[in-house]
Amino acid sequence: MNATQVVRFLVLAVLMVLAAGCASTGEVSIGVLRYENPAKPAEGGKKLLIFLRGIGGDHAIFKREGLVDQVIERGLPFDMVAPDAHFGYYKSETLGRRLHEDIIVPARQQGYSEIWVAGTSMGGLGALFLQIEHPEDVDGIILLSPFLGWGGIVTEIQSAGGLARWEPGPHTVADWQRYMWAWIKRYNEHPERFPPIYLGYGTSDLFVRSHDLLADALPEGRTLTVEGGHTYGTLRRLWPEYLDKLEPELRRQAVPRVPLDN
Repeated sequence: MNATQVVRFLVLAVLMVLAAGCASTGEVSIGVLRYENPAKPAEGGKKLLIFLRGIGGDHAIFKREGLVDQVIERGLPFDMVAPDAHFGYYKSETLGRRLHEDIIVPARQQGYSEIWVAGTSMGGLGALFLQIEHPEDVDGIILLSPFLGWGGIVTEIQSAGGLARWEPGPHTVADWQRYMWAWIKRYNEHPERFPPIYLGYGTSDLFVRSHDLLADALPEGRTLTVEGGHTYGTLRRLWPEYLDKLEPELRRQAVPRVPLDN
């Protein structure tokens, strides 16, 4: 995504919030592209990686930009899916339900014992809300230049002296930014209760203030930065570095799932 596309992202976000045409999306099963991996275990301990797209692309972007092939080339034991998680599912507040019902429940029934989510830009927001709404579904999260809300909430948290000192006050999902950052605050206090969250972003990203704030909330070693902005070029640089960094964890045998306290 170049500078012009970033501006279009912001314009599209405002227009889509005002639009009413996607209200019925929640009742429509989510479309999905599937990528079988010859490196997956022959039986038992199967793993699945769910890619969540940004607002300005489509769900074929992960194959087109090489992310799918890099997983296969490294022999990492994940099948992969890329749902068509467009903005309509966010607007209708049904993305978590659709991912749960259309992808994750069937995947568990098919024997996938470990499920990771990799979300880029808007998809990073979707990955966090999936974890918040369905904590039992997720075993690991990789956030790539995630969209984490607008600047006002970040300024509020920074003015309070950081996430540890910030008091979110009353919050419901209707105020989704406050709701999400209140959850991140709980994560920061007890990360051992949650699946691992990893963060990667460019140091010149449009949303770098929110990325820095989240980075401070994650355990040491969970953040990776590269030079770049909110662009596909940054995504292409981040992904192989993250696969190299996380290879031991991604390659290990899937472990039995433990219910999470959200």
